[in-house]
Amino acid sequence: MADPRNELADIIVPAAPAMAPPAGGSLLLWAGAGLVCVACIALFAWLWQRRRPARALNGIAAAAAQQQDTPVALAARLDAWARMRFQLTRLDAARCPSHLDPGQWSGWAKTLEQVRFGPTQSDGYAVLQGLCESARAWSRDV
Repeated sequence: MADPRNELADIIVPAAPAMAPPAGGSLLLWAGAGLVCVACIALFAWLWQRRRPARALNGIAAAAAQQQDTPVALAARLDAWARMRFQLTRLDAARCPSHLDPGQWSGWAKTLEQVRFGPTQSDGYAVLQGLCESARAWSRDV
């Protein structure tokens, strides 16, 4: 006669499911997706850093348009922007960056110096907006 423990064993304790080995393709897929994500984040950070000078210049121009600060303070910010953008220790009308027209640079630097250190002008904000526009044109060329 059949042993009831062996016959009823599958009903009482079901057999364990067969374990398939993990597929290597899914791990490779996750690794590839991770690398793509890291590359996208690095690209975004690079583009963000590359546009930083343009955002700073736009901020100065917007502040000049809305007259949010004094022309002297905005001229100081524009001076700092130009030194950072063109990698200069100080702005000098005689020392033009290599890729710019020396005549335009000289006039721009003298005008900025006049707004920054000269007597207060009634049209200081308009002059700063003009300086920002010419600097924006130079920024596109670089």
